[in-house]
Amino acid sequence: MEAPQINLHRINWQRIFLIGIIIALLCLNYVQCENQNIATSTIEAQNSEISTYKLKNGQLVTSQKVATLTEKELKEQIASKDKELKEIINKFSDVKYVTKYVTKTKFDTITLAYKDSIPCNFQKTDAIFTDWYSLAYKSNQHGVEVYDMVIPDSVTIVTGYKRKWFLGSKTLVVDIKHDNPFVNPEYIQQIEVKEKKKWYQTDLLKVGIGIIGGIIITR
Repeated sequence: MEAPQINLHRINWQRIFLIGIIIALLCLNYVQCENQNIATSTIEAQNSEISTYKLKNGQLVTSQKVATLTEKELKEQIASKDKELKEIINKFSDVKYVTKYVTKTKFDTITLAYKDSIPCNFQKTDAIFTDWYSLAYKSNQHGVEVYDMVIPDSVTIVTGYKRKWFLGSKTLVVDIKHDNPFVNPEYIQQIEVKEKKKWYQTDLLKVGIGIIGGIIITR
């Protein structure tokens, strides 16, 4: 049985061309709107203030809008000003998320009382200031009182894909860096939540579009 032949003279090239133009314009309009929405959300995120809310148990949660950049913009605008971040990013084949946050752990007063008082009256006060901690203290025959203790830290989190070699399989990895050398992470758990495909992203729809397109061309 011979395969059906397509009569090129019967193809309405003008209709196909018009459909192609319409599809191209719709795609272009969608991309422009999407880019404009991303740019607007990025500006809003960069200018947004940190907000907080409390859980039922009273714990405080910090929240902020997320900025969206291309990998090129990330390297030009952010990583170019931070050599350590640049070094981390260069270890990834595909960067997905970069998070940076600054913390200050504060203790108002810590009292260390002696069980038995020292048999002499004295009092000494002093303060210590370093890059990674600062505190003031008062010592006397009853014990030591530490106050205004501050431990600063700056944290960088990079999530993305790494390869052991150029054509190797990709592995989703999170890298975390603490500026404060006295901070050592003990546990990390990074979870990727996979998004379920929409109906218009399924292979069945693609096959259907191909069949309809073939019918239009052969008519």
